[in-house]
Amino acid sequence: MRIANLQQPPCNASLMGVVKGALDHYGHGCSEAEAFVLSGHAFAINIHGEICPSSPYCWRTFRFVELLQNLGLEREELGTLPPNADEDDRVSLEMRVRDCLEDGAICSVLCLDHQLVLGHDDAGFILSQPWGDPGADTTPERMSFGTWREFGFGPPVTFFRFTRTERRPESAAVDAALDFAVEAWRAPAQFAEEGYGFGADAYGKWLTAIDAGHAGEHGNWWNATVWGECRERAGDYFQAIAASEYGGGVDQQLARELAVDYRALARLLLRASDTTATDADKRRFVEQARDLDAGCTERIAARAHR
Repeated sequence: MRIANLQQPPCNASLMGVVKGALDHYGHGCSEAEAFVLSGHAFAINIHGEICPSSPYCWRTFRFVELLQNLGLEREELGTLPPNADEDDRVSLEMRVRDCLEDGAICSVLCLDHQLVLGHDDAGFILSQPWGDPGADTTPERMSFGTWREFGFGPPVTFFRFTRTERRPESAAVDAALDFAVEAWRAPAQFAEEGYGFGADAYGKWLTAIDAGHAGEHGNWWNATVWGECRERAGDYFQAIAASEYGGGVDQQLARELAVDYRALARLLLRASDTTATDADKRRFVEQARDLDAGCTERIAARAHR
């Protein structure tokens, strides 16, 4: 069986590609920018002490999972197994995923990236190719039943189930998402795994890692690419609010200011991702992005007093 009309948009933040694909399938019409902001992902940033490319995947997502209800989604973890798990354990988890698919749920898998499970045949699961490359090591197009041989090279494999629920009222959804933006910046430790920094702490980790000589590595490019996309979607969202007659629960002057600064922040991170830039330039871009991020957060925190 293959699920009709299910596809994963090519978001660099592959978790959000999975979310947007599920939203589209369930008929919860929203823009990509709205999905990023109301889930809180637009405001996330997580950096390993050596700018490891794992950073976008290794943070505590409990608030993100709560905020998905803003969009009309619920996410449940179905199980996690290491690559060397017993075959019986793999088969048991496979059956749980297949049962969820048969019940009409949307499922995803995370190993090195987040991928939608598009369906299955007699031999294995059919997986999405978010960037359209069937030969990519990080996003295999299949998972063979029993062996998971396509994923034998990576970290533990986790399956998730997404189900449809009622969206929260817009004003409540916006308030919850913006509250998370402030919480993620001011109280970041609760979201960070060991060795990583979240929110304001992420920039400190990033700058220290650049000083330690990691600016030229793949992780710098990938983190700047992913987190830059997040801030760009925040800019898109606030620009749409600023241009609308109804402000969506956000003061339109504030929305205009945030649109300008989040887009500028995104451009700085894009420049920090440039593999031809010098380490000194990358450091400067990251510092400037940090300052803009802090300023945006303070504006959001003060919104009730405007």
